[in-house]
Amino acid sequence: MLNSQQKLLEIFKKSGLSLSKFANILGKDRRTLVNWIEKKQTKELDLKTKEKICEFFRYPPQIWDNDEEISFYSLLNGIKNEELKIIDEGYAGGLKYIFENENEGSLILHPAFPNPAYRDFIVPSVYDNIDSKEAKIYRQKRGEKMRAYSFRTNEWYPIKSLLEFCFSPIGSFYTKEQKIAILELMIKTFKDNLNKTLYFFDSYTQKIYGLDMIYLSINIKENSMFFKAPLEMFLIEIKNSTLVHKIHHRYTNAKKCPAHIEPKDACFIMELLESCLKENLNLIQTCDLIDEKSPYGNLFKKTLSINF
Repeated sequence: MLNSQQKLLEIFKKSGLSLSKFANILGKDRRTLVNWIEKKQTKELDLKTKEKICEFFRYPPQIWDNDEEISFYSLLNGIKNEELKIIDEGYAGGLKYIFENENEGSLILHPAFPNPAYRDFIVPSVYDNIDSKEAKIYRQKRGEKMRAYSFRTNEWYPIKSLLEFCFSPIGSFYTKEQKIAILELMIKTFKDNLNKTLYFFDSYTQKIYGLDMIYLSINIKENSMFFKAPLEMFLIEIKNSTLVHKIHHRYTNAKKCPAHIEPKDACFIMELLESCLKENLNLIQTCDLIDEKSPYGNLFKKTLSINF
């Protein structure tokens, strides 16, 4: 029969988290957690710690009951249906969730350029009839968090979405001046910043009609990810280690990730686009200039209609 600290050790090993992250979840310092895991203290875990573990990892409270060991391991390894969490708390509630859960080290896949953290700094509101004071606060907080120099992130955007942002006459609500200001803000945020990595990738690498994208945020250290369902601010959180690692590996493994612009060249490409917008070059002229000035012309031209 396992005591509470032995159960804690098993839960910690299954989590795959670092000591520091696990201690942070419990609201304890790292030394306290080490003492518990190394059995230097033998007292029963307090109720608050047990509740925090159940809340974060979604274990039922019965996992702490002193039943036979087989019951504990059954609960430890049998929570597949609880690895999914739906966040349906409206626009403000969704912003609050993203602000609180999109933490340092996140890998973010964007279906559209730019990230709202940059867009909302230039274009204060893009929604009709659903804005609120609370939503404005969390938009501002999220933007400040994402744009902070020391905040570590990897962001991926399809090249197609970058060109749509600059040139598409359909679904673009930005003025020319706003487009230029957003590009300038992102250049300022990413240029020479080793804490942030920016990828523009070819979504047509393997699929002739392009890769279908959704907003997906992965934090490998927390074994967690969430994505936006096709409903406004309807989020789905997943804590399935196998799935999280599989998708993360797809975008961090040099042999498996999509063809992309090297991060060191991403700001240069945005500078070229900014220049093209200022000079009123059209889409074809811009792709020709990128082809002339960089080795990425083919990636951009692959996104164009066959008619071009």
